[in-house]
Amino acid sequence: MRQPKPWYRAALDAWYVEHHGKQVRLGDHPADFPPPKKSKSGWLPPPPILDAFYKLMATDPANLPKTDKLVVRMLCELFLEHSHTHHAGVTYDNYKHFLQSFTDAYGTLLAADIKPFHVSRWLDDNPSWKGGRRHAIIAVKSAYSWADLQGVLSPNPLRKVKAGRANRRTRILTPEEVAEIVGAIRDTAFKRFVQALLETGCRPSEVARVRAEHVDLAAGVWRLPEHKTAKKTHKPRVVYLTPAMVELSRTLAAEQPNGPLFRGPRKKTPFTRQAIRCRFLRLRAKLPHLKHFVCYNVRHTYATNALVNGVGVAQVAELLGHTSTEMVSSTYGHLAEQVQHMRDAARKAISGGA
Repeated sequence: MRQPKPWYRAALDAWYVEHHGKQVRLGDHPADFPPPKKSKSGWLPPPPILDAFYKLMATDPANLPKTDKLVVRMLCELFLEHSHTHHAGVTYDNYKHFLQSFTDAYGTLLAADIKPFHVSRWLDDNPSWKGGRRHAIIAVKSAYSWADLQGVLSPNPLRKVKAGRANRRTRILTPEEVAEIVGAIRDTAFKRFVQALLETGCRPSEVARVRAEHVDLAAGVWRLPEHKTAKKTHKPRVVYLTPAMVELSRTLAAEQPNGPLFRGPRKKTPFTRQAIRCRFLRLRAKLPHLKHFVCYNVRHTYATNALVNGVGVAQVAELLGHTSTEMVSSTYGHLAEQVQHMRDAARKAISGGA
């Protein structure tokens, strides 16, 4: 049987392939690539279209490789295709980040030959991940567990690998430290990004994804369709804005009516995960006494301050975009229980017990 090949339909400016007797659309011709060309052997698809074609072929049950031929690269590609459809964008991006690294290290090895030793060696070769080690393990275990459940690879050779417990972001920023951090940022673009983190308590990925169409100035909120819990709640993440954030959103929406609102200072490109990480690395270099400060400390500080100021656990969970109070209670529960006691103590300190 002849191998199907992608072909270009000029009337729709799109690429197709004949698959099981049906024409399957692979995607529009990418605007940043030269016009489609045809050689003697057929059309020459651009890389993004080839990627879509290979993914289609890889996920066809008739084309699934046998266990004795399934390499790590193929397993990861199959899982990422599943993740792209069934997981939130931020979850998919996280899996893709770590699985790309795992594939770079072991992509040509048979998936069944991977041992816990390989995972340990891979982690040791990436010491900069630190707290990210747990997420790296989860990404690889998720791919292998999915392959096992789908009958692609069984038994799962990594089923006994432990991800370990998550490290708590216990570092809270003082008002003086916040002022230092903001003061150390030279460009307006990144200062706006950090301001959004400070005033909304959002995850960095959420701020990076905000677009003009997500901004409801009348209600004073962002409504984010793509977020960490979107697949679970089937609802947009509502971010409640302070007056200052409403005005900043108004300004940015006027400046960037299309695409993400928050962009870098030079080429006006959106803030990526790597770009955010690099900017915070530079901040730590400028402020060596805050060498353990990471981006997520801002979110932790926001939640802590909210509880200390008397905001209820349920309301804090809503502000943070959690689906229940479980995460807030487990992380900050001890603090919530102590707030009223400490406020009573503060009152007694100045009133003599009255």
